[in-house]
Amino acid sequence: MLYLVCASVHGQLLPDTNIRNPHITYQIIETHDYTFNELRDEGINTLARQLDVLQIPIRQFEFAIKAHINRHHFALNKGKRKKTTFRAISFTYPSFSPQGKPVTLSGLVTIPLLSDNRPSRMLIYNRLTCISNHIAPSNSLPVEAIITADNTICVFPDYYGCGTTEGNPLPFIALNYHARCATECVLAALDILNDNGIALDTGFYTWNTGYSQGGGYALATHKYIENYLPDSIQQCINLRWSLCGGGIYAPAQLYELIILNGNMGSTPSVILQGLRSLLNSHPEMMENISISDIFSENAKRTGIDSLFLTYDDGVWDFVKKLDGRDKSHNPSDYFSPSVLDTSSMVYKKIIAAFSLDDCVSGWHPKSLVVLSHSKNDQNIPALLTLQAHSQLTLDNNNCILHHPSVNKSHLYTGFLYFCKILRLNENELYRLYYLKNKNRRIL
Repeated sequence: MLYLVCASVHGQLLPDTNIRNPHITYQIIETHDYTFNELRDEGINTLARQLDVLQIPIRQFEFAIKAHINRHHFALNKGKRKKTTFRAISFTYPSFSPQGKPVTLSGLVTIPLLSDNRPSRMLIYNRLTCISNHIAPSNSLPVEAIITADNTICVFPDYYGCGTTEGNPLPFIALNYHARCATECVLAALDILNDNGIALDTGFYTWNTGYSQGGGYALATHKYIENYLPDSIQQCINLRWSLCGGGIYAPAQLYELIILNGNMGSTPSVILQGLRSLLNSHPEMMENISISDIFSENAKRTGIDSLFLTYDDGVWDFVKKLDGRDKSHNPSDYFSPSVLDTSSMVYKKIIAAFSLDDCVSGWHPKSLVVLSHSKNDQNIPALLTLQAHSQLTLDNNNCILHHPSVNKSHLYTGFLYFCKILRLNENELYRLYYLKNKNRRIL
């Protein structure tokens, strides 16, 4: 069995080797069994609810999505294994809030049930930006859970502010905080497997992925596992590789870039939400900085400053409340002169706070990291991923930069990413990104 207790030391989240009682490691919320078709259809229903929030009518493409999934011959959906049952278990586990207070977090694990079968791998799936709590994994089965049919344990951590922590502000850019929580979620899931008598294959290993906010979280989780877990636990998880799509990996660099260029990109609400999250994820660094210090007089007149002090049900609710007040792409329309002045104390404090969640400095991955980013991404500049790739490959060749063959917008590239994840099994993805290009750093 695997157990982990974490402590907060001067803002760094560090592991402890203490063993805790296995009977309080997790609590089951709900268990539900699915056939392959039920697993697929329930996941598509969740996808539809997610895209409804974004006002994207996906229902008209439901048949095409099913066909897309069915074209892949999943290991546990052919021959006698077509009758495999897939179990989804939502659960809670003890952790800490971004402020270091004890809290109960939640997540979901999906498991293939077959008497003569041993799961060969585990997937840590970091979800898209949390646009609404009601589609958090512990509340709604993700469509990506279909990957369970590839003989894979799938672990979906809820983001803080969702699931059992609903009602708390979302720490949007708290990459290192999520990395610790996701790792705890994985360890709790492994305890669940053990307690349910699920034996793992001899060559069992883990891969880790996510897109957009999930892309940043995926790299942070990779870094956390390799740098902060004891060797014995690292060996049990056996992290093989991570695929990180369209993420923010060094928030301070993004902030510096938008100030330098005077351009907040196609979705200014991303920057606003990131800055807002500092108040929740790093209050000690933002101490003595008020809302008035951050926002311009124009932003105050439009009431944007007041939104930073109110709870919202996910990022999309925040965008709706902005109600078009984020149409400008110029930072000066939102932020005060002290935020824009790179020599000011306010600017330096914000940079210092963002830098606490830098996931590219001071380490090099032991196992493969693929950073995938569209060159035409207007939400999160591809330049940031290029810089991250350069830093991570200074002394080794375990990081590959991948630009999709079709370079479109952030959202469109996200669809391509999901299609690839759902169409190819993990081994094919691994061969695609690494085995054929192991001597190259850029694809």
